[in-house]
Amino acid sequence: MANYTKEVLSIQPYFDMEAIMALLQETRLGGQVLEDMVHTFERLSKELNSIILKTEQGDYLVVWLNECVEQEADKTFADDPEKGFRFNCVGQALIMNVVYQIMPEVEQAGCAPCPEPNESIAKALEAEKIPYLHGEPTLSRRFSVLTTLPFRGACEICYLREACPKANGQSDSFHSVELPGFNQ
Repeated sequence: MANYTKEVLSIQPYFDMEAIMALLQETRLGGQVLEDMVHTFERLSKELNSIILKTEQGDYLVVWLNECVEQEADKTFADDPEKGFRFNCVGQALIMNVVYQIMPEVEQAGCAPCPEPNESIAKALEAEKIPYLHGEPTLSRRFSVLTTLPFRGACEICYLREACPKANGQSDSFHSVELPGFNQ
């Protein structure tokens, strides 16, 4: 039995054109393409979940899109890879938009650090039906973020830093902060 409490958050995401353009690596979009992306964003927003899990080993923010979004992403990509790529970017931007609204520091730092897996969060995630995938620090939902609350630092405290190109200096856009007492 998982010993945790949860707070369901009601966040109204907004269509962040700048973030989506960055993910797409585009500088211009045609009118119909943009209109389709806005409609996709509106549909996906209805599949959004955001909660705070309070466990014995800390508090966590979990944001995810339901499994039906993954199924639609796969079908869209199979039918038209370009549309599938845009669909995927909209899903990613939606998740990060919500994270940024709850924790603006994440946007400034450029990283929502993955917490080290522990029994408390694993049981809480399992109870919420978004468990770790095969015991790895990856959630079973493709469009998802799990990070600690409150913000304590970025790449420096991320469990995945060893395998992350940004944290290992392989990115031109690396910038991060570490707050005192992050490990407390």
